[in-house]
Amino acid sequence: WLKPFGFQFAIDIGACVAPRVLLKGSQACGHRASASMGLVSVQQISKELIVACRALGHVLPEALATLVVSTVVNPTAGAFYAERPIDENDTRAVIEEAAKAILTPDQPGIHCLRLQASYEHAFAEIEQASTKQQQEAKDAQDRAVKWIAGFHAKFDQDFETLSGLYKKIFQFLLLRCTSPEGVARASQDQAVEREVAAALESVFPRVGLRAFAALTGAERAAQLQELAGIVLGIRVFNQHSSKGGGGLPSFAAMQAQLNIDEFLASLQREIDEVNEVCKQFADAIVVARSPPKGGPWDKPPSEAEVQQNRRDLLYHRQYLCYLLILQEDAAASSERLTSAFATLREDLQSLEALVGGRVSVPKEHVYPRFDSIARGYRTAYQEVQVLQVRSKLFGMLQELRRSYFPQLPAASADLLAKAPRRPEDGQLFHQEDEGEEPVDLEVLPGPMGAEGEGMSSPVRLTLDNTPDFLQIPLDFQGFCIHTLVTQNGLLVPGDPTMGVVKYAGRYCVFATDRGLADFCGNPDRFLSGVREACYKHPELIHLLRIHEDFPRASLFAIVQGTAGGHSVQQADVSTDTPLHFQESNIDKNYEWNEWKLRREALHMADIKRKATSTTQTALSHLRRETESQVYLPKDVATNTTTSKGTNPPRLKKYHRFLRGEPQPLQVAEIKFDL
Repeated sequence: WLKPFGFQFAIDIGACVAPRVLLKGSQACGHRASASMGLVSVQQISKELIVACRALGHVLPEALATLVVSTVVNPTAGAFYAERPIDENDTRAVIEEAAKAILTPDQPGIHCLRLQASYEHAFAEIEQASTKQQQEAKDAQDRAVKWIAGFHAKFDQDFETLSGLYKKIFQFLLLRCTSPEGVARASQDQAVEREVAAALESVFPRVGLRAFAALTGAERAAQLQELAGIVLGIRVFNQHSSKGGGGLPSFAAMQAQLNIDEFLASLQREIDEVNEVCKQFADAIVVARSPPKGGPWDKPPSEAEVQQNRRDLLYHRQYLCYLLILQEDAAASSERLTSAFATLREDLQSLEALVGGRVSVPKEHVYPRFDSIARGYRTAYQEVQVLQVRSKLFGMLQELRRSYFPQLPAASADLLAKAPRRPEDGQLFHQEDEGEEPVDLEVLPGPMGAEGEGMSSPVRLTLDNTPDFLQIPLDFQGFCIHTLVTQNGLLVPGDPTMGVVKYAGRYCVFATDRGLADFCGNPDRFLSGVREACYKHPELIHLLRIHEDFPRASLFAIVQGTAGGHSVQQADVSTDTPLHFQESNIDKNYEWNEWKLRREALHMADIKRKATSTTQTALSHLRRETESQVYLPKDVATNTTTSKGTNPPRLKKYHRFLRGEPQPLQVAEIKFDL
């Protein structure tokens, strides 16, 4: 439907989109001259692409737009535009090519890129939402723990302050024990509040507040975590006994909601079907490359049909990889969940047998069991969440399949049905394999145990010469890069039983022994051929997991930048401001009169140009200068520990008989020794 206006389409994209990008580039560069071109980021180009597609009636996700823009090939450089700084001249070409790739219905490869962007973006959105919820709950709990750990009472008998501490502990338990992973806001359900309050009063009565307040901050935090585990275990046990546990998901409800067996069976059926489809496409491509001689199938399918089959095979390979990842995660999580459910059921039954109809049970016996139940319940809930996420992703893959899932064309299917097969295993009989000498893989060099081995020359690793052979991480997702390079993008899985070749830090497997030997003869040729294949088929970058070789086109980096937020193209913004602002900081020396400020400035400038001089006056005449004045030294004394000295006697004379009866006058001399 684009053919009638194919040329006009390019004109509209270039005329409507490129000028806006050029304007942004000129503004960012400070309105420089036209000879100096500015640089435009991939994010800006992707936003312009979204606007252009929306104008044509297509809603384009931001992750897909950024991925397509990052994988547009520059024909002159033979690489992606995004690998180098994009100037304003290349921006128009990038947007045109990206828009054509997205809006053309039969454009090869765009469906696989859409599948990759949709799945990874959905997975990142789910992970970020879960992480955000957990972080909000953790922050709320950390604030409560911080307040409790830093609590200080005025004195031991401060009942009001200790009551506030007890309320804060109760609020912390509401945050921690309302759900298995905690919540950011305390529950308002009165039944939950009563149950938590009863459990708190039973485990930690108010009489223990003074001893709790005497602990250090770290000890209080540890005690709170243990208390939360015990209270959650009590609530889970109450739910098991049908006496409480409101707000907590039950085991029966979780198992009924998941239906794990049906989920795994659906995954297996889907994997088997897609495996068969991939095998049909791969066999049809091989048969079309070398059709058998003679018979009604002498005329093979056209090259365009074969090329379309290769791109469709890449789509099915990527779809199958996602299914296998989901199956692996779901199977492992199902095993852990089954084990957690069994352990939790045993703990609940043993605790029920221990408690029975008793009125009281020693806390040394039941508190550790409650804490163990809480840990098992949290573990089971985490596995349930993992399975729920995988089930949601599987549903999203099925929706994408309903929108696009190519089948083998009739001509290729007819050719494949008439192709000769081997009677012993039913595999295709390749005429090109006749006459080839068998390859002796034993002559290839093996590991010698030297450091840095397999970096400069290829080394063949087998189960016999490598102890940890089964744990070797395969590069290129286990696909054969020899077939990919030599057969024009045909992607088939390798066979590890022939050995794993280590070269330049990569572990490669191959579909044939001939391919393994050819790679060992010239490994750089095939590694560079993989890079060239990625330029022709950008979906291979994510399919083969070689993001480190293409950092600018890495889907993981693109999804991390786009997940969690949606680009806003247009928004109506308004603001309301008061008529007169009230300034809180009032400067008493503020001057609003500009002319007065100018006058003061001129006055200060005039003063700074003046020179200071001195004059002899009558008041200062004959006065001594400061340098000529002399200050006599002060009397200096020394204090010692012993003080000695002399004190002469004092003589006093007194006259007697000056009053009274007349008697002869007498003089008395008295000596005073002081």
